[in-house]
Amino acid sequence: MTMTQAQLRGCVLAGALALAAADAAAQMTQRRDRGNSTRESTAAPKRDAAPSQEPFAALERELPSLNVDLLLSTNQVELWRAFERDVRDMAEMDRAQRRHLMSLREGGESAPTAVLVIASLAEDERIKNDTLGDLKRHLDALYAALSDNQKRTLDRRVVMSQTEPLGR
Repeated sequence: MTMTQAQLRGCVLAGALALAAADAAAQMTQRRDRGNSTRESTAAPKRDAAPSQEPFAALERELPSLNVDLLLSTNQVELWRAFERDVRDMAEMDRAQRRHLMSLREGGESAPTAVLVIASLAEDERIKNDTLGDLKRHLDALYAALSDNQKRTLDRRVVMSQTEPLGR
């Protein structure tokens, strides 16, 4: 079985997020710093923070304050919106897949076959990989349009969304 380019990009992006989260978790010893975010915690940081189990949901929770903190120019707003929409789509796909899997417990008239379950999971992953490819493409375009300070803010906050997610 060969991987499409979109699937490969999706796997690479997911791996990069996981590596960045693990690396940041190992290096986090200072207080959490979300820049000028109004959501910044004043409580003592957890030094044993684990990477998020839901990477896109964690990033999704960071989007509103990150949007403000980046101080986007009018030229960058459309690029941000495309990236933001893709992150929200990925988070929703993860939630939908979880709901779908939980519904298997309830059964129905007849239990689904193993073939049907695996086929459904494979189709969910195919759709997610296509969306992940879009997200990567939109992130690349946004990142190219950001200033160095904006890039540093985005880099720090994406990693932080994985190592110290909001709402956890």
